[in-house]
Amino acid sequence: MFWDLLVLVFYFIIVFYFGFHFAKTNQKEEDFYLAKKEIHWFFLLLSLVATETSSLTFLSIPSLSFKGDYRFLEIALGYLIGRTIVALYLLPSYFSGNTISVYEYVGNRFGKSPQKTLSLVFTVSRLLGDGIRLYVSSLPIAFLLERMGLNLSPEILGMIALTILSIVTIIYSVVGGFRAIVFTDVLQWFIYIFGGIFALGLLVDKLDISIWEGIKNLQTSQKLNLFVFDYLPSGDNSYFILFALIGGAFISIGSHGTDLMLVQRVIATKNLASGQKILIGSGIVVLVQFILFLCIGSLLYLFYSGQTMAPDKVFSQFIVAEVPSPLLGILVAAILASAMSTLSSTINSLSLTWARDWGMDRWFSPRTLSLFFGLTLFISSLVPYFLIQTWEKGILEMGLTIFSYTLGPSIAVFFLAKGKAELPVSGLVFSVFFLTSILSTVAIGLGFQISFTLLIPIGFGIQIFLVQISRLAFKKN
Repeated sequence: MFWDLLVLVFYFIIVFYFGFHFAKTNQKEEDFYLAKKEIHWFFLLLSLVATETSSLTFLSIPSLSFKGDYRFLEIALGYLIGRTIVALYLLPSYFSGNTISVYEYVGNRFGKSPQKTLSLVFTVSRLLGDGIRLYVSSLPIAFLLERMGLNLSPEILGMIALTILSIVTIIYSVVGGFRAIVFTDVLQWFIYIFGGIFALGLLVDKLDISIWEGIKNLQTSQKLNLFVFDYLPSGDNSYFILFALIGGAFISIGSHGTDLMLVQRVIATKNLASGQKILIGSGIVVLVQFILFLCIGSLLYLFYSGQTMAPDKVFSQFIVAEVPSPLLGILVAAILASAMSTLSSTINSLSLTWARDWGMDRWFSPRTLSLFFGLTLFISSLVPYFLIQTWEKGILEMGLTIFSYTLGPSIAVFFLAKGKAELPVSGLVFSVFFLTSILSTVAIGLGFQISFTLLIPIGFGIQIFLVQISRLAFKKN
């Protein structure tokens, strides 16, 4: 355990170095949020991938192939389609002006009310979703502390882990700004990819059967199926090939075309061509990542063959039970890397949207805003510890699905802004339409148990419908 802790301490020292090394370069607001657009597009590409790869992705994707097959790759192919659409259709507009926040683009077209509404929805979504991701990311550190023999309750150990994780991330985010975050993301990407490859190799080494025999067993068990062509009239069709591709494309259009945290990495490059390389290239890298994580799940299925295991915890249990010291420290560092890259980016992007979309830069410096949102995220990550089990499960599910409810209407707003037609209503009424679309999507999704791959297209359609109805009504008048 001593060597595992030493690995983690060394990892934290490197992260601190990046934060303080780049602190001197953050003289102005554009430096702190976009690094003067001086960072090479390839580093921004890896930063984008690291940012969207949370610890939930690292720990949970293997569970999909452990309990099922490879059909999740259908959605990943949809991701690639969606990013291509953003790169060719939406991205040119973001580079045509001199905006730092992507919501400023909407504000320039439709006024301050829609701009602030988008920013507010983004803020709530990130505080809830990423606060929960931070909570989940603390669990492996709590396991490590428990293995060291600390006689404390799991809740106390989890809070200690959260505190350590939050302090380190907040410090390098606040001190180093966007430039430090990007290069730390790159480091963290290499760490968690190494961790994934190491876990895959360790599983291969521990299996008592040959690779070819393992593949044969997986084929016999139908664990290598990829495409789902059968539509079930009364079943879950989330992975029906058409729905999966469309849903994946819409998810990616929403996340990489309208979510400030991810778009920030794209518009931080020097020109449109570089931004397009970042978007499309990141889709390819993410697809390869998913293949790696799903392969881990398949080998976990073979490794635990005949045993009853909770799919969502199987990878975490393998790490804690089977990985020897000091390699356990490396894998825990990989989990931390995937969590911290998302958390640091959230802190920076929340600071950015409130500085520019709400005008808080008139009163507060970028570092002050970043510190505030870092502490707010830390507090939100503690909430699950104080809820009864039933409520905790509910808020976890809401935190993980809330983006599906908000991205559809957000995409519609940006597509309307891209068009030449003016709004038939005021910006305030348009904001009401936007919030109504989100609430309607939530009601439809929960009421009719809609496949998650269809939630975003539904939200998109509702927002467009409301605008078109108001346009027809005003024509008649």
